[in-house]
Amino acid sequence: MRVKLKICGVTNMEDAKALEAIGVDFIGVVTDTVSPRYVERNFVRELKRSVETPVVEVLVSSPLSMVSTSVADYVQIHRVLRGEELEELSTMSKRVILYVPAVRESIPYLLRAQKFANLILFDAPRKGLKSDPSVLKTLLEYHPGAGVGGGITLENVYEYLVLEPGWLDVSSGVEACVGKKDVSKVRKLKEVIASWRRGA
Repeated sequence: MRVKLKICGVTNMEDAKALEAIGVDFIGVVTDTVSPRYVERNFVRELKRSVETPVVEVLVSSPLSMVSTSVADYVQIHRVLRGEELEELSTMSKRVILYVPAVRESIPYLLRAQKFANLILFDAPRKGLKSDPSVLKTLLEYHPGAGVGGGITLENVYEYLVLEPGWLDVSSGVEACVGKKDVSKVRKLKEVIASWRRGA
């Protein structure tokens, strides 16, 4: 199976359509005001009308009640959830991506969270940090096929591909400026991923 690619932090339709033409697997948009890449939820609805690529709505500090009202294909919750919040997710019919901090201390949380998620994303514990590939390797042993993110760029992407994750989550590593994607970088990244073979 090939490694899939999610481009996150998309803020405009021009970028979304260009990403679809390139063939990315997921388009991520952040509808939480804590992010410099924040967009209003109406943009999710516009994307769903305009692109076929699965759309991921990313929530950070928003209440879980927003999960069930999302029109996105997936809702990514980018914070560590309490036990009762995980249980609340089980009552919802949405496909959910749960964030797990890319630190070894997250293993107990991962073992709980993976029961409530359709997909798991291992990402850096703080914005601006690069995820440690050795830590990701350990976490992927517990949850093969998870996505990995955190400081991935064209220059270091092989460090993450060799881990054989299910997908890569990239945002700032392919930006011209905050919220504006560099389409040429995305295209090159997609080419690198497409030419890489598991076990090669």
